[in-house]
Amino acid sequence: MPPADRGLWPIPRVLSMCGEAQEPEDAELTRHAIVIGLLALWTALFLPRQCLAGPWLDPGDSGLRHDIQILADEGAIPGPVLTWPLSVADLSEALERAPSGLSDAGLAALARVSSRLVYEKSTGRVRTTAHASAAQNPRQIRAFEDGPREDAEVGLGVEWTGERFGMRLEGQWVDDPDDGKELRADGSWIGVALGNWKLAGSIADRYWGPGWQSSMIMSNNARPLPSIVLDRNLTTAPESKWLSWIGPWDLSILYSFLDDDRILEDAQQVSIRFDFRPAPRWELGVTVMGQFCGDGEGCGVDELFDMLTGQGDTLEYDRLASWDIRWTTKGFGQPLALYTHWVGEDFGDGSLRLVLPTKLFAQFGIETWGYRDGWGSYRLYAEWADTECDFNLYRKVTFDGGGGKSGCAYWNRVYRTGQRYRGRVYGHSFDQDSSVATVGGMLVTERDQTWLATLAYGTLNRRGQTRSVAATNQTRYGEVEVTHVRPFWIGRLSLGLGYEYRDDEVLDETNHDVRAFMKWEVASF
Repeated sequence: MPPADRGLWPIPRVLSMCGEAQEPEDAELTRHAIVIGLLALWTALFLPRQCLAGPWLDPGDSGLRHDIQILADEGAIPGPVLTWPLSVADLSEALERAPSGLSDAGLAALARVSSRLVYEKSTGRVRTTAHASAAQNPRQIRAFEDGPREDAEVGLGVEWTGERFGMRLEGQWVDDPDDGKELRADGSWIGVALGNWKLAGSIADRYWGPGWQSSMIMSNNARPLPSIVLDRNLTTAPESKWLSWIGPWDLSILYSFLDDDRILEDAQQVSIRFDFRPAPRWELGVTVMGQFCGDGEGCGVDELFDMLTGQGDTLEYDRLASWDIRWTTKGFGQPLALYTHWVGEDFGDGSLRLVLPTKLFAQFGIETWGYRDGWGSYRLYAEWADTECDFNLYRKVTFDGGGGKSGCAYWNRVYRTGQRYRGRVYGHSFDQDSSVATVGGMLVTERDQTWLATLAYGTLNRRGQTRSVAATNQTRYGEVEVTHVRPFWIGRLSLGLGYEYRDDEVLDETNHDVRAFMKWEVASF
């Protein structure tokens, strides 16, 4: 089997520590695959029934995220909620013990989320899904809310969840895709419960961090990465008195296989996120990710260790790390949250930069929420992201254009395709060297309808680096979009209308584009 067609097969390259092959490569891969398969089967058959094998709540539904965040801020959900997808089992267990005294917004959120979980956590039943979408000028800079990626798409799926094993198989056909892949299996996964952990092969979206417009390090801007995933199921706090200060915590580990349409083929990526809530008002996340392997590059355990710890020759891997914080308070009786997300690029050199990364770029946000009788619950937020390395707040605030490093974010001198998959960055959707402010709001009505509105303005690719996929040259950018989501028959209907402004300051060209889309999703019960 040629390397480009191996799919999930390259993982034995790490398991075998990349020693010199003593047998043909295909035979070695087959042997390892059989061992892994037998291990998974043994686990599924003989481990005690401690948790569901799935499912997860996928990112992409802003109304659902809004409700879950309200419940977390009011103490009904004690665990972290900034690492998507979220465990259905963890949410269900938390809401069974939901405290009394929730606000009107909390009570409305509790009713909607509980109703959703009743459907999601059912076991032993085959469920089918279908969706269809059409769009005029699909949104190229995506936010948390899921929308059409292409002009037209039709998809079918089937899902089954047991006590220890689960699967979801999805297939899509898209019209005139940017990456040339008309047939896709995005959203598919197959997993098994390992005590309080879930092991899965997955091609599903991930979204890590507090931002609403996008995540600085792992977003749903690009198509999902094919990955082997290990996720914690229940986010319970450590029982040890020495570690109890951590509070409820979550851990996600991904071993991902990147596309071969890149400068360095056969590159692979490891991503690790640790998310915890040491106090009810605080949620903190730490993420490390990096690329290694690929043509001519080391692909063993030593290289993996160096990449994760920032040791050795930094030209042998591409590494990022980030930390994010969200803090909730009340001002004049109104709930308020402040958050920030910082990313360090290419900082491993065997020094303390493992702890204190350099070449930073950052995101800042503020949000508030509440409830209005006759209307429903609402959320308002303002967010600013800057993806030019060596972030300096004073320089940004005073509009001093000096300093900073261009062409740094989401890129590496060896892994020159960077943190991109099938042509799109899976970090922040603005890509590198951009500075954009976004204000947005949403309303979730008492009839379970969601209204979303965003307004963004700033500069894309202000240093003119050609590797940015958000804009070819320095470009003034502005957009406004309104989205409406409502129940429709046995599913939901999404309608969107937007306007995008781009002023290429190098070519002196201005483009005005109107966007519109419709997406219909249905599911069996």
